[in-house]
Amino acid sequence: MTLKSIFDLAEPEAQQGEGITRKEEAYRRILELVLKGDQESDACFNEQKLAESFGMSRAPVREALHMLCSERILTNIPRLGYKIVPISFRETLDALDVRLILEMESVRLACQNRTPDALAQLDRLIAQEQRINSEEDSIHAWIMQGDFVHTTIAELSQNMVLAQTIVSLIDLLRRASIQLILLGKNKPLGIHYHRDILEAVRRGDCGEAQDLMRKDILILKEIISRG
Repeated sequence: MTLKSIFDLAEPEAQQGEGITRKEEAYRRILELVLKGDQESDACFNEQKLAESFGMSRAPVREALHMLCSERILTNIPRLGYKIVPISFRETLDALDVRLILEMESVRLACQNRTPDALAQLDRLIAQEQRINSEEDSIHAWIMQGDFVHTTIAELSQNMVLAQTIVSLIDLLRRASIQLILLGKNKPLGIHYHRDILEAVRRGDCGEAQDLMRKDILILKEIISRG
């Protein structure tokens, strides 16, 4: 099962493939800028400046900007440019509540469906978590790595519809996390449930895995609720 997230397109590996059109390249580079959270909260992306920065004509940049607008990641402000679309407080909390319900089921299924391939995948991710925990020095890194852990567990559930729905919610909340970065939010210090969740799934301990999953999602909800 290969889960598709629009934010995978912003990863460096995705930008190195052959046969990438100029529009796709522009889309990926703009999305990468959005995810970095370097923009001021009231700043706009300028079509001409982006084209000059990317070393391409305005046409593919314009098409990429329109695509991002259709996905509600950006909105066009006449005579000003393109601004990141804010996700409402209510929509964010609602998405987290739905995600909590779905991920309690996905982690249960992941505990049940521990094939040799799944166990090997968990072992690799646990080893990776051991290396990067100390390096998660920003809320962006913390959210990005957490998303990868949650996506992996959704994939290991072996329920394609459930997994893709969770990824869609993660996409929505990744956009909300951009606003946390813009607001200068910090990640919770000393809290690393990701590795513990993976180890609980590795053991097949459904109760502990679900408890840790609940705590991990509620941490993000608490950060957002602080306003």
